Amino acid sequence: MTEETLVNIFWERVKQSPERPAILHKSAGQFRPVVWREQGRVVELLAGGLLSCAVAAGEKIAIISTTRPQWIWADLATLSAAAVTVPVYPTLGSQETEYLLRHSDSVGVFVENNTILEKLLCATELPPTLRFVVLMDGQPVVSQKRIKVIMWEELLRSGNSYLGKHHNELASRIKSIKPEDLSTIVYTSGTTGVPKGAMLLHSNIYHVCQAMSLLVGVRADDICLSFLPLSHVFERVGGEFLAIYEGLVTAYAESMETVAANMLEVRPTIIVGVPRFFEKVYHRVNCEIRKLPKTQQYLIRWALALGKRAGRYKERAHKGVSEIAQHIYRAELRVAERLVYSRMRSRFGGRLRFMVSGAAPLPREVQSFFETIGIPVLEGYGLTETAAPVTCNTPGANRQGTVGRPLPGVEIRIADDGEVLVRGPNVFCGYYKNPEATAAVMSDGWFATGDIGELDADGYLLIKDRKKDIIITAGGKHIAPQYLENLFVGDSLVSNILIYGDRRKFVSALVTLNQDGLSAFAQTNSLATHQFDELSQHPAVVAEVETVINRKNQQLSHHEQIKRFIILDHEFSLDRNELTPTLKVKRKVITEKYHDLLDSLYELEDVELERQE
Repeated sequence: MTEETLVNIFWERVKQSPERPAILHKSAGQFRPVVWREQGRVVELLAGGLLSCAVAAGEKIAIISTTRPQWIWADLATLSAAAVTVPVYPTLGSQETEYLLRHSDSVGVFVENNTILEKLLCATELPPTLRFVVLMDGQPVVSQKRIKVIMWEELLRSGNSYLGKHHNELASRIKSIKPEDLSTIVYTSGTTGVPKGAMLLHSNIYHVCQAMSLLVGVRADDICLSFLPLSHVFERVGGEFLAIYEGLVTAYAESMETVAANMLEVRPTIIVGVPRFFEKVYHRVNCEIRKLPKTQQYLIRWALALGKRAGRYKERAHKGVSEIAQHIYRAELRVAERLVYSRMRSRFGGRLRFMVSGAAPLPREVQSFFETIGIPVLEGYGLTETAAPVTCNTPGANRQGTVGRPLPGVEIRIADDGEVLVRGPNVFCGYYKNPEATAAVMSDGWFATGDIGELDADGYLLIKDRKKDIIITAGGKHIAPQYLENLFVGDSLVSNILIYGDRRKFVSALVTLNQDGLSAFAQTNSLATHQFDELSQHPAVVAEVETVINRKNQQLSHHEQIKRFIILDHEFSLDRNELTPTLKVKRKVITEKYHDLLDSLYELEDVELERQE
């Protein structure tokens, strides 16, 4: 029996489907295919090149690059050489990049371009283990005497020469790899502190691919558009290894900014995204609807409202809804499909069967919108430490508001304090060089996720919030900030809202505004200025945000309601280290950065306390 390793599933795929397309990538203005045979040859030569650099089994090779074919080729070559891949986000600063390379004991690094190469080689103290750097694109413009810089084509030539002289070495390396061997060290995004390196075995990721293959129903003729960072385990497992396992085609978007255009070119059948991506699409669609003539707006809103009502009738079909009412709805839905839904789907290429969401909670309003137009979003749940998915919804059993049921072989239980605990073959083997952190989250084989959740009667998991994020007010009330924050998703004006108020008498909020929504509001209300920072503080804008907050407050208990807020004159961004690479808000970073501003919302409260004392 073939060993269940990531390397074996790749080389088996090359053997079984040599002339079928493996990937699509943009070249000379067009998406062009690379077949499995060609991909196998590139990986073979790169692996030979790594062997020529004396890379030993078990040594660490980092990759610092955006999502592109060269990323997965470097990854598969590293694994084929029996080495360990260390993904590093290209958006990280020099200091954090240097820390990850040093902590992981990396001996080599693949870098995308000279910008990253310069950032790396100009570091104040390079890791002593680092021996070489491979430059994917361009000619090196900086040099470093101790560390050898190798161009991509040069490594391919070295690999060809080395394999010609050492015929069996690569095959021996591949054969030596076992399921229980370390495949990768994936560092957590650091939303709550110093990144920790989660060690994932070949068997961890293999199990996830096997389970997802059974559940999701991926087909060999599917095309998946890839645009999320491959440095994140969610995209790497779903967009790289599951694609290899199933033999489907992966199309690589040119960038995050070109995803919409690339969808029309590639016409994918599957998209894997994070909630922030779906939220932005949903918001953009709503902004475009508001610009249409009133008659078209009415038609679209009628169709969307109809779809929601029809969905509710479908859910309650077993509860005695009349056949006549259902017949009328079906007739109306045929009209809505022809005039609205099909045209909306065409904006996504027209062939999407479903989309997959993970890495953060997906607001139900956003999910309902896509379900209505005929593109179901399957929400799942997982962590770096679980090789991504622990649970997932499936095309035939997609329950909105939940993250699905556990994968085959995975167990879930809820601790007394509500924390989600996970046990199974997908759970990592610990944090690299950090036994204390490992012991803190592992007990009797159970991994403590740090998330608060519950299981419904049918075994579907609902995630409420992060355990460490729970706010306890001065009155002892427990508040889940993510629940409050998700209420604002899809609002045309508010892009992000961060809830604050631990140990305080009431809840406050830090608000950022959506640039498109703000511009539309300014135009509608004839506001004189056009500068984002000035508009964000305009009295009319502040009043509108207050109206939005008050409307959401009506859905909340008294102790959950937002009493005060401050609007920032800019959005949260990656550049300011306020978002993770998957666009999740770094709560700890933001609350520390804007601590004085947030505390100013409680100055009157503090004065009142002083008077009482």
